[in-house]
Amino acid sequence: REEAVEAVTTIIWIASAHHAAVNFGQYSYGGYMPNLPTMSRRLIPEKGTEEYSEMLKDVNAYFLKTVSTPRQATLIMAVLEILSQHAKHEVYLGQIHGSTPDWVDDSGVVEAFNRFSSRLVQLEKNVIAKNDDPNLKNRHGPAQVPYTLLYPNT
Repeated sequence: REEAVEAVTTIIWIASAHHAAVNFGQYSYGGYMPNLPTMSRRLIPEKGTEEYSEMLKDVNAYFLKTVSTPRQATLIMAVLEILSQHAKHEVYLGQIHGSTPDWVDDSGVVEAFNRFSSRLVQLEKNVIAKNDDPNLKNRHGPAQVPYTLLYPNT
């Protein structure tokens, strides 16, 4: 029984929260090419070299010659945006369409599902509270970008 619970828990984790945390933030965090260049075509130049002098003359131009071409960056941005989108008819973890689940008629299962759904609502409230706490610098840093990837409703 313990092994079955662990296996099912792992499958649920991978297919839900892990997937959300890895997948849905790709465009938000990597869609702006300077945040996540897809490649570097040259090494960082060493002090005293001709390339180093070129870099010092115009850092932005040097950076743009080093990273992905505009075509490559645009392609990656488009792919990341598509991967980060939710399906329009998506049903989120712990939610059902309608007032009762039509996939089960066991009241014990329905009760367990309802408890699970309530815990997900509380989890979202906890994430929101942490995002709003100015003492948590990893959540409330200078960019003030809230962490929403594990909200059950997103």
